[in-house]
Amino acid sequence: MPILAEVEFPGVTALQYEEANHRAGFGPEHPPAGLLSHAAVITNEGLRLVNVWQSAQALEAFMEIMLPAAKESGFPEPSGPPRIAELYNFVVP
Repeated sequence: MPILAEVEFPGVTALQYEEANHRAGFGPEHPPAGLLSHAAVITNEGLRLVNVWQSAQALEAFMEIMLPAAKESGFPEPSGPPRIAELYNFVVP
């Protein structure tokens, strides 16, 4: 079942975001397995991520790789637990 995962990291910059992705080996040409959609927004408060995953298991596998890379890039703890919901509808034009 596809899921939507949303999380915010206070104070994280675009440079830290790029560094974490580089450390983890992910990018537009090399997306993580199971990722269907990704959006990253830099706000006045920090970084907000909104992702759609094929499954909760795909998200868990990604987090095993990304969390160490994010910590090495100076990410703080997220502002709260990730908000996760099963998708009712997902359209890719």
